[in-house]
Amino acid sequence: MVSGDLQVFPLLPVMQMLLSSGRSGEFTVDHPRGGTLWFEHGELTHARSGQLRGEAALQLMCSLDQGTFTFEVDRQAPERTLNLRQDMALHRMLLDNESWAQLMRIFPDWSRTLRFSVRWNPQQPVTRPQYQALTLVGQGHNIRQMIDRSELPPRVLLDILRPFVANGLVEVA
Repeated sequence: MVSGDLQVFPLLPVMQMLLSSGRSGEFTVDHPRGGTLWFEHGELTHARSGQLRGEAALQLMCSLDQGTFTFEVDRQAPERTLNLRQDMALHRMLLDNESWAQLMRIFPDWSRTLRFSVRWNPQQPVTRPQYQALTLVGQGHNIRQMIDRSELPPRVLLDILRPFVANGLVEVA
């Protein structure tokens, strides 16, 4: 077993090491946004984070810059939701990681809930994806629960909510 802290050993270099080693096993990050990734001979084969599986779970885990991790060698994935070879996995994770930076400044604490502010107007015109995202606001769920319940990918959901927060129509409770 290998273990460490993502503040000391950042996620992307750890992923590069695991993928290039060709090892198989289970990589788990203990953090509210954490989850588990499974590797098979240097290929990323499955991701799980909360209720999310596959691409959405991998995308969410790319937001991590803290938490403790463990890697258990030769642990088999319970299912196969990804088929990413080393270069493709690292490329996708790098892009996802960079895309999270602005969102994490706006939504740093995922244990908080979102609610409509007094500036909200129910007659506000919205697109279908905005409607999907906004229906989760005010239901009493924290941000992590909203992500788990949404049909939208995690980053897409928060990207949709970002301008509503920035304009004071939705606020972090």
